Amino acid sequence: MLIAAGRTALGTSGKAGFTHIGAIIALSGTEVVGARQAITWQTMGTPAAGQAGNNGSISIPIGAGETPLALALFDASSAGNRLSTDPLGSTVHGVATVDAIASNLIQSAGHGLVADDRVFFGAVMGETLPAPLAATTLYWVIATGLTTDLFSVSTTQAGAAVDISAVGEMQFYKTVPNTFASAGNLTIATNAFILDLNGL
Repeated sequence: MLIAAGRTALGTSGKAGFTHIGAIIALSGTEVVGARQAITWQTMGTPAAGQAGNNGSISIPIGAGETPLALALFDASSAGNRLSTDPLGSTVHGVATVDAIASNLIQSAGHGLVADDRVFFGAVMGETLPAPLAATTLYWVIATGLTTDLFSVSTTQAGAAVDISAVGEMQFYKTVPNTFASAGNLTIATNAFILDLNGL
């Protein structure tokens, strides 16, 4: 999910502006210290039209007890700008809407989520997320109201649904937090991380 700085970088420098990848332990952008790794990209169209995958395997060092929640792209080896927040260990994502606040249900046709999945949200075309949903919060999908096309979320596992007080639309991303009991590497195989320009 490109954030504002990422959209600017893409327009200014193209994929070459995305130079490093790291792991974040909070959706606000807090990252695993010293974990950023250089990333280079395949030619556009690899692995598929409109896409450029990472050119070579990448190993991100993770310390004991750390829990990466997502990956992030940056424009520098340290400091610089975070350009994106990207799901870890999942390809499930989509666009959703909140049409009626009374039910606290989020609608997305064939969303593919199940109870206890973890999701985060992003704005669509700069729109404001339906309050009180926040881009810096990782939510649990809960069983309440869960159908093929509808879901609700909580800030706790199997907790009460977030009381959504505004209508609107959003992007959602399923991510898989990964706790490292001992120090190790989060490995990204070649073409497993894709800069996808389709639909932009």
